Amino acid sequence: MFIHLLKYKLKSLFREKDLLGWVFAFPLVLGTFFYLSFGNMINNKEYDFKPVPVALVSEGNTDDSFESILESLSRDTEDQLFKVTKTGEKAAKELLKDGKVDGILYTSPELSVTVAGEGLNQTIIKSFLERYLKDKDIYEQIGSTHPEKLEAAAGLLTKDIAFNRETSFSNTKMNNLSQYFFALIAMTCLYGSFIGTRSVEDLQANLSAIGARRGIAPAHKLKVICADYLGAVLVNFASVLLLFFYLIVILKIDFGTRIPYILTTGFLGSVIGVSMGTFVGSISQISSHLKGAIMSAVDLILSFLSGLMFNNMKDIVEHKAPILNRINPAALITDCLYSLNMYENFDRFHSDIAIMGVIAVLFIAGSYLLLRRTRYADIPSIF
Repeated sequence: MFIHLLKYKLKSLFREKDLLGWVFAFPLVLGTFFYLSFGNMINNKEYDFKPVPVALVSEGNTDDSFESILESLSRDTEDQLFKVTKTGEKAAKELLKDGKVDGILYTSPELSVTVAGEGLNQTIIKSFLERYLKDKDIYEQIGSTHPEKLEAAAGLLTKDIAFNRETSFSNTKMNNLSQYFFALIAMTCLYGSFIGTRSVEDLQANLSAIGARRGIAPAHKLKVICADYLGAVLVNFASVLLLFFYLIVILKIDFGTRIPYILTTGFLGSVIGVSMGTFVGSISQISSHLKGAIMSAVDLILSFLSGLMFNNMKDIVEHKAPILNRINPAALITDCLYSLNMYENFDRFHSDIAIMGVIAVLFIAGSYLLLRRTRYADIPSIF
């Protein structure tokens, strides 16, 4: 009996073309717009370092130690710092003017540098020369006593002594723009509220012909409610899976390697979305149009606070009113996805999941109580 009711519900939901358009198609369209807007900034390798092109002018008196160090830093290895072009002053200025080099290093009459503009490469060139001049006496002493140690000294020049080590706690390359896609997943989960609201209408005799028929049917009401609820969750979760597939496989958005936990987040998010819609839909005194307006407004506000329109919004809420992030399902969903990508342990993830589970239980319990107490003095003549 239950399986029959579930199949019936799934078939009826997939006939709702307008509903499926919002739940399935709209997130894909919005995800495409996000990708076209800034997807390349997430997937590109703009932070990959390339050797800094410089021109070396060593006319007249030269600094052999400096040139040896510069040569060692220009070798084609993983640690290559510079790409050196040794040329005359006139040619070097032309290269700088044409943007083919980022700076000119002069070895005479004294060590100096000329750059055009300000930027990362120009800063590297100037910092290198300043560091060398600062330690020049040491290098001159090494060059005069142990010239064979110049290469080792050059290695020290490129190795900053640090007491801190940079460690990545994430299993993927994180970008602050990823928050938009996290919020998109959260919005898709919450769009299950439309399915939940529509499903409950099929249980209320005063709102639909189907509800009137089912109100006098011999099927146990709890079985009908559970079948309708499960069907709504499965349909909404299918939309979430489709969105994940589109973002990860088609658009190549990196969500990390913890796929089972990501899918768990999506499923529980679908449960919350459908539960919200079921709860609002269970209030029989409100018309269908008003229920739809309420859910649209709630979904939009919650998604906005989670960072769908402005990626730093969740951080702003965290500083101004952190309690909102603890009870906002959309913020909890995005935080789950964020923690899976940023933290090695699962403490924060488990905390978010636990809160989401409590919210889902509260909505489900409230929906059942409202539906159980609904009574109709007279079923309208709508057959």
